[in-house]
Order: sequence, then structure tokens, then C-alpha cells
Amino acid sequence: MKSVCYSVLALCFILVTGGSGGKNTQESKNMDQLQKENGIPVYVRTLEKRPFSTYLKYPAEFRAQRQSTAYAKIPDVVRKIKVKVGDRVERDQIIIVFSEDNAAYQQAKLGFESAEAAFTRVKALYADAGVSRQDYDNAKTQYEMAREGYKSASEMIHIKAPIGGVITQLYVQASVNVAPGAALFTVSNNDGFESQFYVTAEEIDEIKPGARVYIENKKERIEGRVTEISLIMDPVRRAFPVRASFACKPKSLVSGMSVDVIVETYANDKAIVVARNEIRRRGDSWIAYVQNGLTAEARELVVKREQGFTYEISNGLREGDVLITDVSENLSDGALIKVVDRAGLARGE
Repeated sequence: MKSVCYSVLALCFILVTGGSGGKNTQESKNMDQLQKENGIPVYVRTLEKRPFSTYLKYPAEFRAQRQSTAYAKIPDVVRKIKVKVGDRVERDQIIIVFSEDNAAYQQAKLGFESAEAAFTRVKALYADAGVSRQDYDNAKTQYEMAREGYKSASEMIHIKAPIGGVITQLYVQASVNVAPGAALFTVSNNDGFESQFYVTAEEIDEIKPGARVYIENKKERIEGRVTEISLIMDPVRRAFPVRASFACKPKSLVSGMSVDVIVETYANDKAIVVARNEIRRRGDSWIAYVQNGLTAEARELVVKREQGFTYEISNGLREGDVLITDVSENLSDGALIKVVDRAGLARGE
């Protein structure tokens, strides 16, 4: 009795599963048949010419075109810093002061004061014909030499801005001992900026003088031009130095920042451009599908240039063509199509 029940159940299972498979097959056939009868649903867009460009990206340092760094000339202690980063300063403005009790400075100061007093006396005597011209000239020479010595000693103690501009770097703090040659601060003139980057031998022919360059971040994008291309390879980097200039005053970029410089290597303001997912590979060539009445028409393409996932097409498509943008496997040359919008509704319905 049990074996009979099991046989009945197995027969029912076969009938149920067989019936279900037949239903799925029938539905699949019906879908294929519907598409053949009504057309394959496709999305389209009308081609218009638009700008297309290719570019290369390089790391670089963004810096002022005119900037100067002051260095310590003697070993001493920083006593006072009169500015902070971001302050605008004039040329020869005192920025950092070292110890004024420095022996060399004090000696130069005393020598100058003594020579000045002696020259003042001799000058008065010379006016009354009390000393000879030779004595006057000797006193004047001693005074001028002492004055220059005092000036040099003073400049070693009172560090001045070498150019006018903005303080972009302070390398020391008050009460810190520094050695001769230590960098103290950098002044940048913000009338113009530049970046230098290095290009490989394989890429150097793609970059031309005057090419557009960009630097961009979340806050702004600034544009410049390639102004200098070296013909001599840097022996350390094994690459060619290239300099770009930016005649602007950026809001969020300051001299000394690390940036990425984008160099435009090719530009066409009126190009036919397609995305990678809008075309299909066929052997060694590319094809696209355009709307030709109620059917799809296959076009073989000539790709001129590519950048990322976009391609400039030089042959095979033209302005005004209605490009089928979703290249499905069911699509073929001459296939019946049904244009739908992004909401999935057939146009004209």
C-alpha cells in the first residue's frame, strides 16, 4: 500500500514540475515573440557635437612665481618673530630678530659709533680749515667702512624680507637655536603662480607649449598654460621638467601646496562623443546602433581618441543620428525596435 502511495506522489511531482517548466518555456517564447512582433524596447538619444579632450595628470608643487627664502647667517637664538603666516610684508621689513647682545654685532655697533663721532669732529675742523683734506678723507673712509660693517652685522641680527609679498612659511619659533644656513621664512609674491612637474619620455611629445592646464579641488578650479618644456632629461627622475604658469589669485590654494596638474593634450570643441556602454566590440572594430525608422541599423565606427570611458568618433556616426544607447545582446542589424523613455513608457503611447 505504501509503495502505491509513493508512486502516486512521484507521478504528481513529475506532472507538477513538468507543467511548470512548460509554462516558463511558454512565457519565454511569448516574450521573444512579443519583441519580434512589437519591437525590442530601447533607449535613444540624438547625437550633438560637443567638446572632447584628452589629458594627462601629474603631481606637482603649487608655488608663487616670485618667492624668496631667508636663511640664518650666524648661529644664534631666535628672540622675536614679528609676523605670522599669511601676513603681507614689504621688502626690507624686519621679520625675525636674533640676540642683540651678540659679540660681533656689539663690536660692529661700537666701531660704527666711534667712527661716526670721529668723523663728525673732523668734519667740523675741516670746515674751519683746522685739518687737511687728507685727514678729512681718512676719517670719512673709516666712518663709511664702520657703517657698512655695522649694517652687515645688523642684517645678521635683524632678518629682513628679501621681497615684498606674503609670508607663506615660518620654519622656526621664538627661543629656538638655529645654525648658519638654516631656513627661517619664505615670502611669496602672489601676482602669479607656477607648478613644475615631470613627464616621461613616452609622454613628452604629447605636451606642447601653450597647452591648457588645470588645477582643481572641491572649492575651485584654476586654469593656466604650459610655459616651458625642457629638452634635457632630469638624470635623477629620468623625466623631463615641464613648467606651467597660472595668472590668477586662487582662493583656496597657497604657495607650497601639493597639487595634481591636469594637462590637456588634445581638444576638439565639436566632436561626436559616445560612452563605452553605448557601443559594442565586434572583432577588431567597434559598432553602434542607430534608429532607422522602426528598426536598428548597425554602424561600424572609427574611434579617433579615447579618454577614460568616452570616445571621439571620427567616422560611422554624425550629428543628428538617433543613437540607441543600450546595446543589448538581442539587438542586431535590422531588428525591430520600440523606443521607450526612461520611465519605461513607449513613446507615442
